[in-house]
Amino acid sequence: MAVPPEHHGSGAVTSMTEFPLAARRTAWDGDTAEAAIRVKTGAEDAPNAAYGECFFWHDAAAAERYGSYKLLYCDVIDDEIKAVPHAIFAVAGILDGARGGTTIPESEQAEIKTVVAEWYEKMAREFDDASLGAPWARSGGGGT
Repeated sequence: MAVPPEHHGSGAVTSMTEFPLAARRTAWDGDTAEAAIRVKTGAEDAPNAAYGECFFWHDAAAAERYGSYKLLYCDVIDDEIKAVPHAIFAVAGILDGARGGTTIPESEQAEIKTVVAEWYEKMAREFDDASLGAPWARSGGGGT
């Protein structure tokens, strides 16, 4: 029996990866990025570990289903997988309740927030912008 998309059995949070950051102003199109990630990671027929590293979370009980992977933050740029700042900003917004939030269990959202905050720290360093910070980690919201 297929697991419905809203069911999150045993989720898996992706740890901080070594993907390089795309330029800060790189445009974000999740559908286009997901298609490119499938090809670049060799996951055209089914998700694999490399594909999963490009998402902050997946439902480990249904890892064979593309729909089990949530919160994509990477794209293929110049034939290299890179973390896209605007994707990370969008994920932070979702975790902070934007777009209706997410159905990922709260305990796993807390883990994802920790990883997303690490990406914000990396962006702040690489873009030399101390004002960058995860919305839930500082007052005033924003983060873009």
